[in-house]
Amino acid sequence: MERQSKPRNPFLLFAGITGIIALSAYVNIVPPDSPITLLGFFTLVSFSIGTLLAYFLRNRRLAILIAGGVSLYLVLRLLGLRHPLYALLLVASIVALEFLWRDNS
Repeated sequence: MERQSKPRNPFLLFAGITGIIALSAYVNIVPPDSPITLLGFFTLVSFSIGTLLAYFLRNRRLAILIAGGVSLYLVLRLLGLRHPLYALLLVASIVALEFLWRDNS
């Protein structure tokens, strides 16, 4: 018996590409001098990565976890925490959350 794959939503692809275009325009137009502009940047990064990964992976939970992890990694880099163990800890936390949410489903 063959498994039916979920159809891909083209709106997610369109939203992800639009998010990347908006992110590139945002970076070129808005200077990063206040927390509000940084919040807008991280929101656009999370949105565009999340929608593109949701389209390609066909798994929204995993896409949200990866997009949040990338955004959190960028926030850690912004705060000056550049040691490789922070990235390793972040990956371990994302894997643990995935296993936790998978078991509850």
